[in-house]
Amino acid sequence: MSSIYQKANKAGAFSLRKSKTFAKGRVCKQDGCDVTLSMYNKKEFCFNHSPIDYGRNRGWIDPSKKKS
Repeated sequence: MSSIYQKANKAGAFSLRKSKTFAKGRVCKQDGCDVTLSMYNKKEFCFNHSPIDYGRNRGWIDPSKKKS
């Protein structure tokens, strides 16, 4: 008789990959801003000075209109 519950190995259930890190001590590129960026933040500007970026939820992007 088989069990209706699935058994799993705890170690296999979670990813053990390390977080990507960037240089420590980086500062926002905006003139006059001295905010130190997190080592986990890949952007060059702090939250207040970063350009607006809207993510794509779904749909197709025309390659001719895509940023290069």
